[in-house]
Amino acid sequence: MTWRLEAAGHIAIRGRFWRMLAPRWAFDPLSGAGAARAGGRWNEPGQPALYLSDSHATAIAEYQQNLPRPGTLTAYDVDAQNLLDLTDPVLCRAVGLDEAFLRQPWKHLRDVMHQRPSCWDFVSAVTAGGWQGLRVPSVQASGTNLVVWRWNEAGAPTVRHVDPLGDLPRDQSSWQS
Repeated sequence: MTWRLEAAGHIAIRGRFWRMLAPRWAFDPLSGAGAARAGGRWNEPGQPALYLSDSHATAIAEYQQNLPRPGTLTAYDVDAQNLLDLTDPVLCRAVGLDEAFLRQPWKHLRDVMHQRPSCWDFVSAVTAGGWQGLRVPSVQASGTNLVVWRWNEAGAPTVRHVDPLGDLPRDQSSWQS
């Protein structure tokens, strides 16, 4: 599949975002390791990613995905410069994306059909083009998500976890398996 990424620009985002953390991994809110381990809609296995949401409700819906489970809602402050905004329908059409692509059943493709989801190829093209993340419509709720693949290193988006009282655990010792 060929995308017309030259039709897209870079946007900057600065603000507060939200994410639900699984209790087992709440001690490391900036790792991106869970996304790297399993892969996600906008990252393939082995590629760390942070998935953040623009609202509490969107973060909760993204985390639960119709499977109610415990989690910790936590905040992040983000300052990112080189993002591709897939919430803009005009830009999506110019790049060659449609609603079906944005909502493709990537887990079904990966787990049942044993195929590589085309969204992973899209991310490869986007990262090669210099983008450091995506702003995407949520598939689970009416909000938007921010996905970054590199953060807190030179030239990458700055993502700061907000925990002013130090409420999150410092290690996994509190986890009972």
